[in-house]
Amino acid sequence: MARTNDQKRTISLKSSFISAAITIVFMYVIYYQGWQSIAAGLCIGFLVPIGIQVYTEFIYKKYLVRWNLLLVIIINSIAQLIIIFAIAMLFVGIFYMRGNFEEIFKNYNFLVNRYYQVGIIFGLILSFLFNFFTILENLIGHHILGKLLIGVYRRPQEVDRVFMFLDIKSSTSIAEKIGHLRFMSLVNDFFHDLAEPVRKSKGEIYKYVGDEAIITWTKKNAISNSNCIRCFLAISDSIQKKSDYYLKQYGLVPEFKAGLHGGITVTGELGYTRREIAFMGDVMNTTSRIEEACKTLHETLLISHSIATLLQTEGHYTFKEAGKVKLRGKENDMLLMTLDPSPRK
Repeated sequence: MARTNDQKRTISLKSSFISAAITIVFMYVIYYQGWQSIAAGLCIGFLVPIGIQVYTEFIYKKYLVRWNLLLVIIINSIAQLIIIFAIAMLFVGIFYMRGNFEEIFKNYNFLVNRYYQVGIIFGLILSFLFNFFTILENLIGHHILGKLLIGVYRRPQEVDRVFMFLDIKSSTSIAEKIGHLRFMSLVNDFFHDLAEPVRKSKGEIYKYVGDEAIITWTKKNAISNSNCIRCFLAISDSIQKKSDYYLKQYGLVPEFKAGLHGGITVTGELGYTRREIAFMGDVMNTTSRIEEACKTLHETLLISHSIATLLQTEGHYTFKEAGKVKLRGKENDMLLMTLDPSPRK
């Protein structure tokens, strides 16, 4: 699931405290059994994850996230080692050398010192772990990875979720016009540009199906502050801001449509050689049908009446009836809503 700034700060602090505890034990056992090791270990262990997080946010995510995976691993490893080394040398100098940094660097004998080499190995292990879990999170998903590791969903359970099925309009004709290779590149750009709005809205990208993204929230997060609606509008803004890029690269700006619905779904682990946490149930099927109805009703966003009613209580946006449609696989007509052209601020 995507994280808000407060959530990210909480997660960073947790990582920092865990890292600090491990580093204190390491330095106290390996280097010196005194207060200096506790102080240095606390500072080094606490600040290294924060330094790596800053690098991730301002360098990796902005410039490297779409590079070749092997090259990214190498660059990340070097950057993380530099961060670890710089922070470690700073506080080793402060607590062990009493601020006498000249003594540390007046010769390079410390490079062959056994304790220094053990520290480098420790730093390499930390760097490997940071890279390993970052890659897994990117491939599997932040919250999904943790749940898979601890087996939260080994047994199916019911959860109350809101889903948005969102896909590119006229994808078949676009693929025929620009070619399938360029179309796949366009879809990848589109998915890249919707990631940040999803994160900011406390949502998570459940999965990609062709040119369709399935986004989900807990019901609380979806309704609070009308996050699911804000997500859709933020994606629109994100694509429009990059319209010049899309026109230059593909000769068009992708348009999209979305269906929004929620309720009780069943979730659990699926698969053995390739595991994933899957959602199943009528809510998923209905949301897909609502998204399909956008074409029939000539709307870009359709919302089930039940979700629109809950969102109305937040007071950020107003909704109007888009019409009643008989969704494929449903016996009764379903009332669908859409955004009023003049959302409240």
